[in-house]
Amino acid sequence: MSDLRTHFEILAERWDGMQTPDRGERLRRMLEPVAPLCAATQSILEVGTGTGALIPCLQECAPSARLVSIDLAAEMLRRAQQRCPDAAVVQADAQRPPFSPSGFDLIVCHNSFPHFSDKPAALLSLARALEPGGHLLILHDLSREKVNTIHSSSAKAIQNDLLPPGAETAQMLTEAGFSVLTVKDTDDGYRVVARLNWKPRCSPTIRATH
Repeated sequence: MSDLRTHFEILAERWDGMQTPDRGERLRRMLEPVAPLCAATQSILEVGTGTGALIPCLQECAPSARLVSIDLAAEMLRRAQQRCPDAAVVQADAQRPPFSPSGFDLIVCHNSFPHFSDKPAALLSLARALEPGGHLLILHDLSREKVNTIHSSSAKAIQNDLLPPGAETAQMLTEAGFSVLTVKDTDDGYRVVARLNWKPRCSPTIRATH
């Protein structure tokens, strides 16, 4: 078992107790700017669901979509299944998703991107699970600075799991064959929206918020 998985297996028991009472509302606010995109989708892969806090929010945004949520830690998934008994949860490594090519038209990485040990390779793997023209969302309801402060002062397994600047993430996405549509890297959160090209393009149009 990897150090990262061990960390999250142990953390699962106390994870929900570490969250603020307004956690659900914060997640809904985070999704508001991308709610129309979610509503238009037919199939969603949620990467790094943890204890499943985002599942009800995604179900509200896209009630007719097929939603599959994955996580590395079995104990996290057990708690996600308790929270949402009807959810489809799968234990899987985001860097090697066990799905057919082009199986989803939307992939959501919420609070998981920093934990990809090889981010460019992970993006290529996720691109294979996404149909051309589909979208990838990288979302954090905290700022990059707060995320990195939490990780760098946490357990050794995640001390180096840092969230890159938005422009750096955009560059990695471009190299993986995406067009980057939105980059938000501000004090109130982090949001990158990208569309998988039919063919990789070199110069995406980026709306950056600093």
